[in-house]
Amino acid sequence: MRLKALISLSVMICASATAFAAENIKDMFADGSLRGEVRILSFERDFDKNTPDRKDTAAGGLLYYHTAPFKGISFGAAFATVNGVFNDDKDAVYSILARDEEGNHRNVTRLQEYFIQGEWIDTVIKYGAQEVRTPMLETHDLRMLPRTYKGLSIVNNSFENLTLSAYYLTDAMGWTDEEFISLSKSVADEPGGAAAISEDSHMSIFGVSYNIPTEIVKANVQGWFYTMENVYRETFFKASLSKKLGQTNVYFNPSYFSQKSQGDELNGEADTDQYGFNTGVMFKGFNVTGFYGKTGDDGLVLPWGDEKVVIQQVLAAGRAEEEVYAARVAYDFSQIGLKGLSAYIFHAEYDVPESTGKDQSETDYSVQYAFSGTLDGLSLRARYADIDVKDGGEGYNDIRFYAVYKFALGKKEK
Repeated sequence: MRLKALISLSVMICASATAFAAENIKDMFADGSLRGEVRILSFERDFDKNTPDRKDTAAGGLLYYHTAPFKGISFGAAFATVNGVFNDDKDAVYSILARDEEGNHRNVTRLQEYFIQGEWIDTVIKYGAQEVRTPMLETHDLRMLPRTYKGLSIVNNSFENLTLSAYYLTDAMGWTDEEFISLSKSVADEPGGAAAISEDSHMSIFGVSYNIPTEIVKANVQGWFYTMENVYRETFFKASLSKKLGQTNVYFNPSYFSQKSQGDELNGEADTDQYGFNTGVMFKGFNVTGFYGKTGDDGLVLPWGDEKVVIQQVLAAGRAEEEVYAARVAYDFSQIGLKGLSAYIFHAEYDVPESTGKDQSETDYSVQYAFSGTLDGLSLRARYADIDVKDGGEGYNDIRFYAVYKFALGKKEK
């Protein structure tokens, strides 16, 4: 599959050379932009009872190249790699690295993106392998490599304050895949998802985002519709409201999501939803947020990243009939002269009926430092999560360390 991707990329470049070679190919590539990230990550999960502990330590990152446009047409490609460092195969694989046939750690190298893009009349049309960012299907950038997808995307900003989006996607690569797999297989591999999908099913997505032009409150509303033939359809609505009162900023962000099976490919008929909100106040470096979320009669099936009401380091709202209460306190230490330093504490209680599973709770601690000056672009982060599973369940803790360096060369992309 990587060979096919390289061939596809070569064909696109050759095609552009044929069309624009005489006077445009040089500037098109010479004026392109290059950006990237170098990442060193170490994730560890230690269980209280019999489950094998997991640990991955790896170095790698991503390199993105995008040509300058000629008559609105441009090309893009990205390379990605993750390579294990000092791992012990007695530890189970965490999911930064891939797992080989013996269950041991395996490196991953792949083409992350390769696409052709056109931009006309405030509309960007992109075809090929690309990172996609929507509320219920996104890059899900939680490991070394973000998820990426294959298909067509159209994003229009012709009207002031309004963004219209449409996607038609056929394949996906997860955090540790080296080849694209069909979206159908992604659902089939998800716990609680499809037992078997007889045919490839593709995803169509339509989204609207509108910034309401009012001085009373800063407000954005958005709505999204997802449909995957013979699998399910989804709707997502969210409002983001905030108001500055002197030195204080207050905010309220409600959302509603529904998911319904269509066809007969899921594990039985599914019809569920999730609603809730987060609300809080920002004052002199503090950001205090409260959360509430409620999931419907069936658990959510979301293989590609999502915008659930509550998402922590490990746990997230989404089990059948689950009710979640959470609070987070964050602080930006630049308020007391420590520029670049920030931290938070985040606690949540996840309650479900006995027939669904066990109640759980999670407490997260995070501290991050972003360098400036000669080390601008470098950031360090440490995270610790303590997960308690009630009624005799197996608890565990989750420890994550990040060192990330971001850089960019050439003209900045829009």
